[in-house]
Amino acid sequence: MNYNLKLLRKTVPFQPGTLTLWSNEYIGKNVLKIHLDGNIDSGSRRSIIIEKTVEWILKKFYSAKRILDIGCGPGLYAPLLCQGNLDYEGFDVSPYQINYAEKHNSISGKTQFTVCDFRSWSSDKRYDVALLLYGIYSFYCYEERISFLKKLKRSLNVNGCVIIEVFTERHYQNRTDSSDWEFIEKDGFWCETPYLELNAFRRYNETGLVLIQTAVIDQKVEIWNSWIQTFSIDSIEKELYEAGFAYYEVYGSCFGEPYTSESEVICICAYLVEQNF
Repeated sequence: MNYNLKLLRKTVPFQPGTLTLWSNEYIGKNVLKIHLDGNIDSGSRRSIIIEKTVEWILKKFYSAKRILDIGCGPGLYAPLLCQGNLDYEGFDVSPYQINYAEKHNSISGKTQFTVCDFRSWSSDKRYDVALLLYGIYSFYCYEERISFLKKLKRSLNVNGCVIIEVFTERHYQNRTDSSDWEFIEKDGFWCETPYLELNAFRRYNETGLVLIQTAVIDQKVEIWNSWIQTFSIDSIEKELYEAGFAYYEVYGSCFGEPYTSESEVICICAYLVEQNF
């Protein structure tokens, strides 16, 4: 076997892997199982956190009419948000997630789900609220983040808001660079047949960037790279200003808890205020 061992080297920031969480139906189904486990914060947040988040959104934005859910996964927020006076639109890069959302979380005349990549999204619609929850914003490089925020700003109604939830460095404070391996006999997460799984956690300390990486080795080497940019108030503020958002509120959770120096999460409500027009 002629393995491409270069794939196992510490790579440059935001280098894509050869595997994604939607590479094939087998992986897609396993990812979906994780999203639907309401007892863990993994693919999606725990059910109780989703419920608290929606309750906070509906109370805070009681007059909103249209909401956009970016990286919506299987659409878990949709039925709850539509209990309010909202029309819901969600998109996700995974066709397996969107297929589940359409089958199980659609409400006739109230919801719309689309397969779309964060980087290629555009819309001629206007939204009152847009959601970038659970670190979705963190998965992309600086240029892609700013480009998306500028497009999103143009799609907000006056006084519309984008809610951005990102992690601080405290979220990973107890993790150091590490690696481990496991032999999977059958029915693993990545493949039904036997494979060797290598897992690594890498810090890029000068930038606050972390990489969670898995190598799957059978007849070839495949790599999954999960990049996560951590933020401080200053760093997320700079990106908001670069994208044209001049007014924002800061919280310490996705359901409106106060932000403190101990918070592992920064939740930003950035508004398109009227004077920006």
